[in-house]
Amino acid sequence: MLRGACFAACVFASSAGGVAAQQSSTAPDTPRIDPPRGADVVVHAVRTAARPQIDGVLDEALWTGIDPVSGFRQRWPVDGAPASERTEVRIAYDDHAIYFGLVMFDSEPERIMRSILHREGRIDKDDRVIIALDTYHDRRSAYVFELNPFGTQGDAHFTNEQLVFPNDWMWEGVYQSEARITDRGWELEVAIPLTTIRFEEKDVATMGVAVYRSIRRKNEEVTWPHISIAYTGTLEGGMDQASQFATLAGLEGLRPGRHLEVKPFAILGGQKRPDLAEAEILDDIGVDVKYSITPGVTLDLTYNTDFAQVEADNVQINLTRFGLFYPEKREFFLERSDLFQFGSAGQADVFFSRRVGIQNDIVGGGRLTGQAGPFSVGILSLQTADGDATAGANNSVIRVRGDVGPRATVGGILTNMQNRDFAGRAAGVDGRFRFFSSSGVSFWLADSWNGDGVGGTTAGFAGLTLRNAKYQAAATYTDIGANFDPALGFVQRRDMVRWQGEAGVTPRFPESSWARSLRVWARGTYIEGQDGRKQSDEILQQTALDFDSGERIMVGFTRRAEVLDMPFAIRPDVVLEAGAYDYGYVGALFRTNLSRPLAMGVMSHVGDFWNGSYFQFGADVTWKTGPHLELTGSVNRNQIDLPVQNGDFNTTILSMNVLGALSRKLFANALIQYDNVSETVQANVRIDWIHTPGSDLFLVLDTGYFSGDLLNPRNERWIRRTGVVKVTYMKAF
Repeated sequence: MLRGACFAACVFASSAGGVAAQQSSTAPDTPRIDPPRGADVVVHAVRTAARPQIDGVLDEALWTGIDPVSGFRQRWPVDGAPASERTEVRIAYDDHAIYFGLVMFDSEPERIMRSILHREGRIDKDDRVIIALDTYHDRRSAYVFELNPFGTQGDAHFTNEQLVFPNDWMWEGVYQSEARITDRGWELEVAIPLTTIRFEEKDVATMGVAVYRSIRRKNEEVTWPHISIAYTGTLEGGMDQASQFATLAGLEGLRPGRHLEVKPFAILGGQKRPDLAEAEILDDIGVDVKYSITPGVTLDLTYNTDFAQVEADNVQINLTRFGLFYPEKREFFLERSDLFQFGSAGQADVFFSRRVGIQNDIVGGGRLTGQAGPFSVGILSLQTADGDATAGANNSVIRVRGDVGPRATVGGILTNMQNRDFAGRAAGVDGRFRFFSSSGVSFWLADSWNGDGVGGTTAGFAGLTLRNAKYQAAATYTDIGANFDPALGFVQRRDMVRWQGEAGVTPRFPESSWARSLRVWARGTYIEGQDGRKQSDEILQQTALDFDSGERIMVGFTRRAEVLDMPFAIRPDVVLEAGAYDYGYVGALFRTNLSRPLAMGVMSHVGDFWNGSYFQFGADVTWKTGPHLELTGSVNRNQIDLPVQNGDFNTTILSMNVLGALSRKLFANALIQYDNVSETVQANVRIDWIHTPGSDLFLVLDTGYFSGDLLNPRNERWIRRTGVVKVTYMKAF
């Protein structure tokens, strides 16, 4: 998040064109009264004997015979106000699937925005709908189905009223959807097979349900039932606030299937590296199996696991004295990753899946995940093969979490990484207790050991958050021992005790014709070592103004103090001596509405840095030529001048991201990057053809080219050249 300097003052004038300008002739006749709580709203699904044709046209007799759900309410721009455009939702079911038929009326259908054909793409740039189903009706977890006016799909699964981005979006459900724009708006049909979702087997089942709609050109968000903006959540519209969903009743005789999916794969390709005298042929086969042991418990098995189609990491340049965090991108680990998350994400993770299978190939293993009454359980065990430098190992995790109240959970974790040379283990307990709308208390405590008896192997966290629609405040305490080292985890900073507090206010301006909200926020951090000596402190302040048009401007400042007990090499040839450093800088950011055909963002910082000078500039531009091609170019440059030898240097990262799509089943992306530290141009190209639902044909090209000066002109400039074709085929039984 950008750091920068504060506004002196802002005046928000209301105008006669404010709220009225956002209403239309198709606005519903729902009066402006306080809407009922979602938990008090009940809708009945209708059993059908005639399965609807999923073609995006609600012309079957089935749909005309169902009373629609309507009365959507705004979250933005006016919390609780009637939606400016009417939405109707109809729900049906049979022994095979649950069906949704939606009509999104629009007074200007020619202005409906649709541009994304990529599955799991940035559908939020378009008009869109999100359907959330709490299938266990536990008011904590749900499946999420996100769709736009093309019918393009995005889907997720979350637990504990918290959706983790991007991990939870990696759940890949198999379902049908079609949409089309008509003269009255856009229409959408969705069929969710009972084999895709998990639920308890009952004679008459109930589920939680909520629907969100975004009218992108107006930057308007509406939901049914109304979920107040006080329930902030981590997903638009409060769609992860399952405690606020309506009740979907009338589901009689649903029988979850013992669903079995077998997904074999084969790869063929080659790679050339400087350390290989000749090109290496890549050919392999493997299989993934998914089986529903019970309606709530799923077993995943994998053999000869391959991740050839995984997209490349974004280049990062480290100007800190701590390790960089690279997020997980492999589908096998991202599915249900929220259940295995333990600790402070990106700072002190007791389980970090990138520890598995990066250096050594995964031979195979399995994962058991599911829910039984108030308990959620996750068990993972994978075996890696011997590598050139490290022995293969067994990597295992056991995670248990139990519901102990309406919005409270406690849990535990045990991890083990063991090979013939080493054994590293960690264990911990955690809890989360939510109250009011978006407030809560959370904690975790963990210990690690490898049998050598060293101390300082524990870590813990406790935090209190108070939040509603307008005010936010939080206080946290983190204690990480000098030798806390979970073998399957990630710890960015050890030997520290950190106190942190933050507070903010977010006034909103429903009567303004141009201003949407203002956020003024500040955070203070103090860090000392386990010996009580100061290590760091920081004061950060930010002010962000969101415009009604979708633009944002942010300014703020940062002041930092760092104490180095020993020299620190910020670059191999740039060393900062031990001592105290006190510095600060200001910054600003401006970003346009991402749904525009031409969108951009600009940010900059200027000030002191490690007692030297610092200037940073970053910019990105996105051009959408239509649904078939999108180009994004970006630059990030740091100019640094430190009062040490070789202290005047700069870092630059250039990147180009190309998204192309012929249809919802055939699309591609290319990521091209250059940085002046490694002086390497890297390109990763992925083409994906979904030849049948759940099955893909991938073509992946990955290259790295050194563009700097060669010490030996005979050395190879190509760092790697890899081309792979991978085909998968999913068969369901």
